[in-house]
Amino acid sequence: MRLVIDSDGGIDDAAAIVWLCGRPDVEIAAVTAVGGNVGVRQAARNLRVILEAAGRPDIPVYVGADPTDPAPHITRPVFIHGEDGLGDVGFADPERGADEDTPAVDVLVREMRRGASLLTLGPLTNLGAAVRADAAAAASSRLTLMGGSAHAQGNARPSAEANVANDPLAAATALGAGWSAPPVMVGLDVTHQATLRDVEFAALAARRTAAAAFLHGPLSFYRRNAGSLCAEGETPCHDLLAAMAVVRPDILGVETLPVEVDTGGSAAWGQTVVDLRQLGWRRRQAEPAAPAAPVAPAAPGVAAGRGPDGNADGIGAPVAVGLAVDVDFFRAAVRELAGEPVAGLSA
Repeated sequence: MRLVIDSDGGIDDAAAIVWLCGRPDVEIAAVTAVGGNVGVRQAARNLRVILEAAGRPDIPVYVGADPTDPAPHITRPVFIHGEDGLGDVGFADPERGADEDTPAVDVLVREMRRGASLLTLGPLTNLGAAVRADAAAAASSRLTLMGGSAHAQGNARPSAEANVANDPLAAATALGAGWSAPPVMVGLDVTHQATLRDVEFAALAARRTAAAAFLHGPLSFYRRNAGSLCAEGETPCHDLLAAMAVVRPDILGVETLPVEVDTGGSAAWGQTVVDLRQLGWRRRQAEPAAPAAPVAPAAPGVAAGRGPDGNADGIGAPVAVGLAVDVDFFRAAVRELAGEPVAGLSA
């Protein structure tokens, strides 16, 4: 698989990229930096640090943009990612800098045209700009994004996940593009289930692998506050789950549903509005049909709906929304990354 990663250079981004760098079945063509957890320049610096730690200094990093207005004002999550985005553990500067000759948007358009898959781990600012630059290129590509939520949960805002909330218009543009298959949305519904526990952190603390030695410090910082919306004692690693979903799609249970991003500036600004009614309609359609009842005429001034129950159909782009997850596989893969033999893990 040829893959381009768009990332804002945070701690869970680091875990995702390190894991993908160890996959012989993944060719990482490029990594593009976007602002989010930190500013875009710091993100690019962090991505070089991560790639060098993963033994892949050959992978180019291209600089994109910080999120654009209009968007909610969201304070950078220093309490989760640290001032530098990698837990303030004091990593040395990378040996090389970002590749400045080509803008990230140009790289994304080029790779979309070539048929590369895309994985976005931060705000969708760069990808939204790429789709606006060449909407037709999406037809040759596939998208997996870490972002959003189906059940109106939020982390950056009451009902909005951070990557979408940082640039709702870009997210709406990206989701609405004509991809070769519905984008896969790895949102808080599943990332708050696939969590790390004491046993996974203990495996990382043993530092049996270079990956564990690099990730232990940042993830220990991340652990202090990142799990505040999860079960007690558990910590999400959002971007790592999204990375695994690219390689192992069966780690998720998905439903293709209409999704629209709220771009209206309301209290729900940045929410991914998922039409979950579709699931109920499908269940009803699978049941034996009951005798039809007389249908009352619509009230004056009320348009008849198009849904099976008389309500309006959902609006938005078709998206493969992650609603269930193989938590055991996720945790076992983390322990394996840390050098712990895991019986029966099929990678």
